[in-house]
Amino acid sequence: MANSIAEESPTEHPDGVTHSGWVERFPWLAQGTTGRGAPDQPFDLALFGARARSADAMSAWSRLRSQVGLPRAVHAHQVHGAVVRAHGDGPPGLFVAEPCDGHATRSPGVLLTVTVADCVPAFLVDPVQRAVAIVHAGWRGVAAGVFESSAGLLRDRFGSRVEDLVVHLGPAICADCYEVGPEVFEGLGLPAPAGPTHLDLRAALSDRVLAAGVTPGDVSVSSRCTRCGTGHFSHRGGDAERQVGYIGIRR
Repeated sequence: MANSIAEESPTEHPDGVTHSGWVERFPWLAQGTTGRGAPDQPFDLALFGARARSADAMSAWSRLRSQVGLPRAVHAHQVHGAVVRAHGDGPPGLFVAEPCDGHATRSPGVLLTVTVADCVPAFLVDPVQRAVAIVHAGWRGVAAGVFESSAGLLRDRFGSRVEDLVVHLGPAICADCYEVGPEVFEGLGLPAPAGPTHLDLRAALSDRVLAAGVTPGDVSVSSRCTRCGTGHFSHRGGDAERQVGYIGIRR
């Protein structure tokens, strides 16, 4: 996997992390992944899971928009597919789009979001066209081509060139914690082992990012594991909650 590895550091949002290398490089960008939050008030933004009917979730969404400084948040029910949707301006608040696993925009003030709890939040930035995208990438989404769909949408809607993209793969489950069956390897187009084997999902996705034409030096991967690390929810660790990966363009 020929990419650069970048650690993440705290953002202005106290419950999450951002890619440290992007803070100075893209001052017009808001990007990060929320964490657990305070023990007595977990920063769970689930709309479609365990707390879907809880007013706490809507309060957390409002708090995220306020702390990041972008008035309009976009989210959708995720289906582990490859559909990515483009978004423009709209009224402030939380907009729930049709089911999809990724979002893109060139409109300032719009916060694109995905929920994850072991899957990979992948962030795409085109600094030339000043367009951004984010995708929810579990193994099924990676196999379906969710990254390729997001890069294609940026190209078709905003004129982005894949060689101009800068990509970061955020906190997700690590290979040591992610044991899967041969069918997963087959689905990803990888040699199938004889039995259950550990898989580095971010490495598999990174290989696809590079194969699509992104410059190796513009691909970075978080070292954080949602399962054996601290500060994040993990589906395999028994958590019903989700953290949110977010990206947007500041006004």
